[in-house]
Amino acid sequence: MKRQRFSRRGRKIRRRRSIKQSNWWPFLLIGGAILLVLTIAALIFYLALPKAAEWLNFDYKPPFLPEATPAPTPRPTPTPHPITYFNATEHTQEVVLDLPAEYKWLSDPFVHNGKMIICAGKAIQADNNRVHMQQMCWFDPAARTSELLSLSPENAHFMFPKFNDKWLVYLDAKMDGGGALMAVDLTASPFNPVKIKDIYTGQPEPILDGDNVAFMDRTGSKREKLFVCDLTTMESTVVEMFPGTVYGQSKPSLYKGKLLWADSATAEGESDISSINYIDLSSSIISSYTPGTFVHDPKSIGPYTAWLSDVHGNATQLYAARGLAGTPELLDSAVVDFGMGSDFVAYSRGESVYVYMFETKNIYRLTHDYEYAQFLGISDDYVFWMDVTTRERDIVKFVAIP
Repeated sequence: MKRQRFSRRGRKIRRRRSIKQSNWWPFLLIGGAILLVLTIAALIFYLALPKAAEWLNFDYKPPFLPEATPAPTPRPTPTPHPITYFNATEHTQEVVLDLPAEYKWLSDPFVHNGKMIICAGKAIQADNNRVHMQQMCWFDPAARTSELLSLSPENAHFMFPKFNDKWLVYLDAKMDGGGALMAVDLTASPFNPVKIKDIYTGQPEPILDGDNVAFMDRTGSKREKLFVCDLTTMESTVVEMFPGTVYGQSKPSLYKGKLLWADSATAEGESDISSINYIDLSSSIISSYTPGTFVHDPKSIGPYTAWLSDVHGNATQLYAARGLAGTPELLDSAVVDFGMGSDFVAYSRGESVYVYMFETKNIYRLTHDYEYAQFLGISDDYVFWMDVTTRERDIVKFVAIP
């Protein structure tokens, strides 16, 4: 039996070369060293030094950090004007006086520093049941309390009371026109009415400002004069005369020592070319503004001036201008009467009362759509009107505009 021979292939054993013997070894050493240095530097610059700056309270900014891109400041959302969400009907109040039931007629409310004065009257049987406003009352809108003034008219009744911290002025009127403008020093006790001027015709409304009162008075059959009286001396000055022109029927305005009135813009006195004249009472210089419309009853409170384009006609337009300069802005049409607030105009159109806000340039209705309202005026940012839906008694309503 033959032995089978096994042939073995010889194996070649390859020895692994050490990385140190590689050609890349020097580069790896250099790379590792660089990485180690960078790591140590990062720890120092981005960790150790910021901590040290925080502890030792010095300014430090790590290098190579990108500058923060400033985010644009978001435009603030404009705050809506309070009138936007104001419900006038919810804030409307009625004047209710603690008087005998026969005094059911009211007129000429006026507010100063939250305190109201108003005239109250009754029908006089001996005078064909004509109403005589024989009482003036203080009324507190917040407390809902009233108090009679210790004053009695020398003529028939009271009209147009205005007051401030020191003075009360009013017209002591006759029933058919005329009477006397009176002033009362409210700081004196008892009250002592002093005559400012006898009034022979018409019923001029006094405008009170500080120690001065302005009014328009007819001193002849066809001549009106604009007077200003210094209540501290009771001396009156004629500012302007209106010989036979319609401007003598226009009320003046007096606010913070600035008097303004309507007049013709031409020497010929043409009624349809008007100007608004104004003067600072501490000066003698009369300035004028020609708006390009007819002007009646200009009123100015604060930066705005407003006026009517007619003598309370059906086509009357209400205009306003800022700073008595530039082109006037038409606010509304078919306006019967109006008054000025600190930043708004209130007025009557049709059977309703509205307010125009200069900031929003929008019109807001103050009275109910089923209510017949007669505008009475504005004072201390209170708007007054008479609810004439029923005529069994006088219903005077008011609301404070925010």
